Amino acid sequence: MEMTFKIKYDSGLVEFDGLDMYYGTHSLSALSEFLMISTHAFIHNEIIVKAPASKGFRLVLKRSKEGSLEQVIQLIIADPDILELVKNLGTNGLYDLLKYMLSSLLGIPFIINNRKAKKRIRELEKGNEDLHHRLENALMAAHMPVKKQGYSIAMSMGNKLLIEFNDETLKYLETEEEAENYEVVDVAVSRFNARTGSGRFITSIDSTSYSFELERELTDREKMLMADNLAEVTRGNFKPLKAVVKQIFSRDGKLKRYKLDSISDVSI
Repeated sequence: MEMTFKIKYDSGLVEFDGLDMYYGTHSLSALSEFLMISTHAFIHNEIIVKAPASKGFRLVLKRSKEGSLEQVIQLIIADPDILELVKNLGTNGLYDLLKYMLSSLLGIPFIINNRKAKKRIRELEKGNEDLHHRLENALMAAHMPVKKQGYSIAMSMGNKLLIEFNDETLKYLETEEEAENYEVVDVAVSRFNARTGSGRFITSIDSTSYSFELERELTDREKMLMADNLAEVTRGNFKPLKAVVKQIFSRDGKLKRYKLDSISDVSI
């Protein structure tokens, strides 16, 4: 089984005039890392630290058309057990998962409609490791031709666009502003590590999740509330808690993450 990805480097703020080899190889390497770590997670339901640890598939650079600005990448699956897992997830499911991960890392709203993909995201977010955190640095490196040469990058799966990297997505990654005051927001917990106090919040059952960091250590009651709430979200139930937070925004006003001061049951 094979799946085709296309990465096209094109004009952005600056007219395209050749891809610098140094920036281009770093960008391709980062996108390969993203695809390998995320695809492994979606197939095996586990998060690996380094791309070479991925199992059951490989990514191969294919020859592009002469004169084309696109790099073609083939995902090849030969292992029959892995092939069965991918068939069960489906091409549309894998597309939704990859698009969701890319979009959420860049603050772009995207709702997963595929039932199997939605279930896999919930299963992954139950764990202690954060897939988003694993992939943030890869996305920054992927933007090197955007940052250094002013170009844009379009990434597609087959003929369907997954994401476009441009000056706006670069600004989202690089810049942030912290709100002056705390506010109370209704959130549910989509991922939570009680040991480190890290995790992610959602504002509806299908919304993009955003990470939070602690302003102070959580109480035992707060930890219990969040763990119980995570269990509800895993079952598909949105039962919001009241979180006292400072919101962190990108320069264009998009939410990036929260600083959590306290959290309580909405009924209190």
